Amino acid sequence: MFFNTFLAFVAASSSAFLHAHAHGTITGVTGANGVQAAGFGIIASTPRDGSTPIPFEQDTSVIRDIEIQSGKTGVCGRTAAGGNNDVASQLAAASQAGLPTAAGDGSVSMTLHQVNQDGAGPYTCEVSGDGGNTFQAATVTQQVPGTLGLSLAKATNFSLVAQMPAGVACTAGPNGDACIMRCRNPALAGPFGSCVAVASGTATGNTTAAAAAAPAAAAPAAASAAGTTATGAAAGTTAADTAAPATDAATAGGVKGLLSKLKGLAGNKATARAPAKRHIVSRVAGKRSGYWLDNQ
Repeated sequence: MFFNTFLAFVAASSSAFLHAHAHGTITGVTGANGVQAAGFGIIASTPRDGSTPIPFEQDTSVIRDIEIQSGKTGVCGRTAAGGNNDVASQLAAASQAGLPTAAGDGSVSMTLHQVNQDGAGPYTCEVSGDGGNTFQAATVTQQVPGTLGLSLAKATNFSLVAQMPAGVACTAGPNGDACIMRCRNPALAGPFGSCVAVASGTATGNTTAAAAAAPAAAAPAAASAAGTTATGAAAGTTAADTAAPATDAATAGGVKGLLSKLKGLAGNKATARAPAKRHIVSRVAGKRSGYWLDNQ
């Protein structure tokens, strides 16, 4: 009974929504780096407290594969207010404003605003690292409630979290560091959703790794220096030891020179104090003949 009632609700709602243009769109992206952004084509002044087409749906994107393949729109679809979401200009604007980054595990946290019934979940998300040329499936880890894109919610915000594929390289945008995450639901009148520009979180990780690597790089040099000192110490050839003999020799030479001078001075003093020698004609004969005579 419940299942039949639900099918009737889906059928009736789908028919009505095909004409009502109900929507869901990504109004917020919160980066791991603290940067806040929004989906492509979002108009910040659009009110979010109502569910009628005008003005509440004007910046919701319709992203249809058939329109992308025919060239009617780009890979990020179109909005009622702005038309085609030009990827190049949207990436340039997002990069200039600052790109939110994915978390360390690649998760991107978004706010999905469900305008009315067929803006519901489930949402599927994909990631392009080359500006929309190719896409890879992302893993949705926090889903918007709904069945086949339908629910009774309206003018309601939901958290939508998707994890970027491992190893994806973000090379798009004017700075070559942007990825596009595209999320949309399966609503018959849609699909509805948005594209958002993000950067991977690997830049912060690499910076941390580089900072951690600096001490490690310095360690071998320190070890090498320590090894040289140890080897020198073992062999008795440190700089101080090498300089010591020369210093000791200089010191020894100085002492010897000083002693020599002191001896010279002592000899001079002794000579100065010796009695004057006079040569006289002495009648003293024998052992005393020729000796110095002291008359004092």
